[in-house]
Amino acid sequence: MGTTGPMNVVDAVGLPRFDALLWRQAQEGHLQPLHDLVDACEGKPREHVVVETIIVEDSNPLEVIHPTNLLSSVLTVGGVSVMRVEDDRGPFVLSAWPTAYDGVFHLIGSIPSTDPRWDKVDRWLSKAAPQVVRCFLDHDDFVAIGAALSEHDEVEVQRASGRVRSDRSSWNRGFRALMGGDLRPDHREIVEEAESQGVALRTLHLHVGDVMDVLLRRIAGATFYRGDFEVFENRVLSRLALAASRRRELLSNRARVVHEPPKQPIEVRLAAPLFTDPKATGEVIHMLEGTSDISFAVVHRNPYLHVVVTDNRDGSNYDLFVTQPDAIEIHPGFRASMGSLTRIAQDLGTYFEADDLRESAPPKPVSIFDLVG
Repeated sequence: MGTTGPMNVVDAVGLPRFDALLWRQAQEGHLQPLHDLVDACEGKPREHVVVETIIVEDSNPLEVIHPTNLLSSVLTVGGVSVMRVEDDRGPFVLSAWPTAYDGVFHLIGSIPSTDPRWDKVDRWLSKAAPQVVRCFLDHDDFVAIGAALSEHDEVEVQRASGRVRSDRSSWNRGFRALMGGDLRPDHREIVEEAESQGVALRTLHLHVGDVMDVLLRRIAGATFYRGDFEVFENRVLSRLALAASRRRELLSNRARVVHEPPKQPIEVRLAAPLFTDPKATGEVIHMLEGTSDISFAVVHRNPYLHVVVTDNRDGSNYDLFVTQPDAIEIHPGFRASMGSLTRIAQDLGTYFEADDLRESAPPKPVSIFDLVG
C-alpha cells in the first residue's frame, strides 16, 4: 500500500486521523513503518502521539490487557498488534509495537495521556501485572535522552514536575520562551536543581529547537507533540526501550533454585537516608498495605525490618529487609516471576522515589580481626 496523504479531519466514525489510518491499514493486513504513519497524518488540529514502554515475559501485551467484557477488536500484522476500542467518549485505537529487545513493547495511542480514555488504559495495565509491567526512568535516563536530543538542536525545558521526597509535596517549574538568543534551562540544569532540592522528577517537557517538542515521563513513556518523528523514534523511543530491556534483564531469572546458592538480592536504592528509625521503616508496611493482591507478614520490626511478601496474582514470594537507612533489599523466594519482581521493586521504587534499582554487591569477606574486634 502506498503512502497515504494527510488526513485533516476525524473519520466518519469518530477516530482521530492517526487511529483511522492505523486501523484501516491493519484491516488491510499491511502497516507502514511508524514514522511514515505519523508523517502521513500531519494536519490541524495537531495530534499527539502518546507512548508507554512496557515489559512482558512472552505474551502479546494487547491480548493480556484486553478485558474480556470490552467491546473491541484486536488485529495482528507482523509483530504489531492493533486494538480498536469503542468508548462512550469516542472510539480510539491502541497498538503494541515490538522493539529491538525481547519482551519490550511500545504502546502507542493518539489520544492525550490526560484523556479519561488513557486512564482506562492505565487501569488495564495495572490489572495486567505481572504479565505486563511498566518501567520507570531515573534521573540518569532523563539526562541521557536530553543529551541525545542536544545533538540535533538546543534543548530547553518548558515545564518540569516532580515530588519532594521529604514530604511528598508537588514541585512544579515552568519557563517562558526568552527573547533573542537567550535560552531557558536545559535538562541537565533542571536535574541538578531537582537533586539539590531533594526532588524526584516526574515529567520534563523539552523544546528541541526546530526539531521537536516532547514530554518525558518517569513511568517510562513520552508524548510527541510536534516535529521530526524519526528523531523521536531514534533518540527517545530507542532509549526508553533500552531502559526497559535493562530492567527486564536485571529482574529475570532471580528465583531461588534447590542446590544452588541464591543470587544477590535486588536493592531499591533511595536518594536520601529515610529509614532512620522504626517509625520510618513502618512506611514500607504502609506501602504494602495499599498494594493490591499482596499478602505479607512482619517477621521482625526493630531495629531492622523483615517482611515476608507473597504476590497473590501468581504466587511469587519474597523477603524484604531494611537494614540500611537508604535501601530496601528484596530477596526472591523459590517462585519469583520477572513480572512480579518488577512490579514489587518498581512499586517500592515509585513510592519511595528511589533513584536506582540494582543487584546488591556481594558482602565483603569477614576477617579474623572483624570477629575478635
